Amino acid sequence: MATAAAASAAAPSLLAPAASTAAPCTPNSLLFPSSVPTLRAYPRLLLAFRRPAAAAVADPQGAVLEVEEEEEVVVDQGGRYDDDDDGYGGGRGPAFTPPTRPRTGKAALPLKRDRTRSKRFLEIQKLRESKKEYDVRTAISLMKQMSSAKFTESAEAHFRMNLDPKYNDQQLRATVSLLVNLPKGTGQPVKIAVLTQGEKIDEARAAGADIVGGDDLIEQIKGGFMDFDKLIASPDMMPKVAGLGKILGPRGLMPNPKAGTVSPDITQAIEEFKKGKVEYRVDKSGIVHIPFGKVDFPEEDLIANFMAVVRSVERNKPSGAKGIYWKTAYLCSSMGPSIKLNIKEMLDYGSELSD
Repeated sequence: MATAAAASAAAPSLLAPAASTAAPCTPNSLLFPSSVPTLRAYPRLLLAFRRPAAAAVADPQGAVLEVEEEEEVVVDQGGRYDDDDDGYGGGRGPAFTPPTRPRTGKAALPLKRDRTRSKRFLEIQKLRESKKEYDVRTAISLMKQMSSAKFTESAEAHFRMNLDPKYNDQQLRATVSLLVNLPKGTGQPVKIAVLTQGEKIDEARAAGADIVGGDDLIEQIKGGFMDFDKLIASPDMMPKVAGLGKILGPRGLMPNPKAGTVSPDITQAIEEFKKGKVEYRVDKSGIVHIPFGKVDFPEEDLIANFMAVVRSVERNKPSGAKGIYWKTAYLCSSMGPSIKLNIKEMLDYGSELSD
């Protein structure tokens, strides 16, 4: 026991530097060395403890004195080491990046700066000035010139209103009748379904309804039947139609008196929608999108349709609207660039036509 203690006391410590003069070693001096090795020695010391067979004896400065086989040790500036090809680099390693979900819907669309336009669009875009505000007649004429698709495009109006639809008194929803003696109405065929019962079933069929039914049609809708553009219901069917809210509501097909799709006069409601009655509403961003014809319509008919839309939006101004009601107004065809309108001139032009 005494011999082993003396041998251990005589052995140099791995953590304490070698003493220049022979000094008695006490147990306290072994546990609490008076000096510590430099930072450069720590990777070598860790390697010695990690692989005792590779480094038999190490001096206080971290140099390996006896090595069974030579191994390459790479030490970076941060004190981390990698002595083999197992991928261990010391430290915390590379940052963990969680997998991202694929984007869907609007989030999957490319950013505006990354979108590319076709040659056709870039050519017709030169016909108008991007920041110029046009009057109604010039804008309609320019829209017809810029329509160059291989099919007949729709004429569309887009208004940004000073409305926040999350408040009940700032919601805008109404209909506008584009009954201006147009030979094709809005130019878009409308497939109408009617929910009614009794004698009104025959009246609806005679008025030109494409689909007519009662309880049987309700069961078909619950089963997923949606082959129609408008659903008109008589007031006596509304208690039964209420159960279809979750199906028809998200698609904008739920009958509503404000939209004219709940009416006791089924014949008149069908005729109005067949001739060109358009329903519109403000979306969650405060914008109203309304189609008002086809670009191959005569220019005067397009102007009359557009001003009927403007008067309807102005007439149905919500009670909660504050400050400036109209923010911006644009015209465009389905595949063409937008044309900015002068709002003051647009409203004055509408008042002149009404007078």
